[in-house]
Amino acid sequence: MIELSISFLLTVIVVLLVMLFLFTIYLLLQHEREIRFAKTRDTYLQNYSQHWYNYLFNDGNFSMVLVPRGRAQVAAIEIIFSSYLKNITNEKVEHKIKEFSNHYLKKFYDKDLASKRWSIRMNALYRIADLQIDELLDICQQFEKTKISEEEYFQLLKIYSIFRQELFIEKIKESSIHYSESEYRRLFVLLDDSVFIRLFEDFNSWTKNIQFAAIDTAAVKRNMQYIEKLKQLLTYEEPEIKIRALKGLYEIGVIDEIDPYVPFVASDMWEVRLMIAKIFKHVPLEYTYAYLEQLLEDDNWWVRSQAAKTIAENREGIAKLQQFMESSNDQYAIEMAQETVVRRQGIK
Repeated sequence: MIELSISFLLTVIVVLLVMLFLFTIYLLLQHEREIRFAKTRDTYLQNYSQHWYNYLFNDGNFSMVLVPRGRAQVAAIEIIFSSYLKNITNEKVEHKIKEFSNHYLKKFYDKDLASKRWSIRMNALYRIADLQIDELLDICQQFEKTKISEEEYFQLLKIYSIFRQELFIEKIKESSIHYSESEYRRLFVLLDDSVFIRLFEDFNSWTKNIQFAAIDTAAVKRNMQYIEKLKQLLTYEEPEIKIRALKGLYEIGVIDEIDPYVPFVASDMWEVRLMIAKIFKHVPLEYTYAYLEQLLEDDNWWVRSQAAKTIAENREGIAKLQQFMESSNDQYAIEMAQETVVRRQGIK
C-alpha cells in the first residue's frame, strides 16, 4: 500500500513538473512573440512616421511601403492615426486616413470582429468608429445579431451615429438596453443637427436619461435652432427638465424675448430662480433690472449672489447696485450688493 502511494505521488510530481515545464516554455514563447511584435511595430514607426506626415500634411506621394504587412504594423499605424486624430482637426487629413483605413485596414478589423476574445472585438469596434471605416457597416450589422455585450452594443450605436444616423434613431427607440446620461451625450454629440433635433420632436417617448442627455447636448452644441425646442420644455411639470432647459438656454446665450422667463422669477424652486438670474446676463439691464432687483432680495443666498453678479456685469451695474443700497430695506440684499460692488471695484 505504501509503495503504491509513493509511486502515485511520484507520478503526480512528474506530471506537475512536465506541466510546469510546458507552461514555462509557453510563457517564454509568448514573451518572445511580444518582443518581436513590439520590435516590428517600433521599426515601422521609426522608418515611416515621417513618410506618413509628408503624405497626410504635405501632399506627399503615397507609397505602398506604408501598407501594413501584419498586425504589428497595423498597431503602428493605429498609433500614428490616433495621435493625429486626437490632436489635430483637419478635414483633408481625416479624409486620407478614412480612405486608407477603408482600403487597407478593414480586412484586419473584419477578422477581429469574429474573434472569441472580447478585448479584440472591442478594439475593432473602436477602430471602425475612430478611423471611419464605413465599408464595414454591413458587417457591424451582422455582428449585432450575434451574442454581444452591452459595451459592444454601445460601440455599435456609436458607429451607427457616425455612418447611418437614421438607423441610430431606430436602434435607440427599440433597444432594451439603457445607458447613462453621459453615455447618451457621447452619442448625441456626434449627430448632425437635422437628426439630433428629432429627439425633441418625440421628446415624451424617450426615457429620462435620453431626455436629460438631449437637453444637455443641445447646450453643448449651442445651435440657435434649439432655442425654441428648449423654450417649449419650460412648460413641463418635471422640475429637472425645466432647470436643464433653462441651463441650456443660458449656455446658448441668445435671448430674443424675456416674457417666457418672467414668470419664473417667482418660481417656488430656488434652482429655477438662480437660472433666471443667470439668463438675464444675456438681456440688456434696462429690461431686466426690476426682476433682478426682486431676485437680489431673494431668500436664497445663491440667487441673491447671482442677481448681484448679473447686475454688476452691466456697464451701469455698479451705479444701480449703489442706488439699490440706498433705497432697499432688505439688510441681506444690501450686504450682498455691497460685497459685489467691493469685489467688482477690486477687480478693476
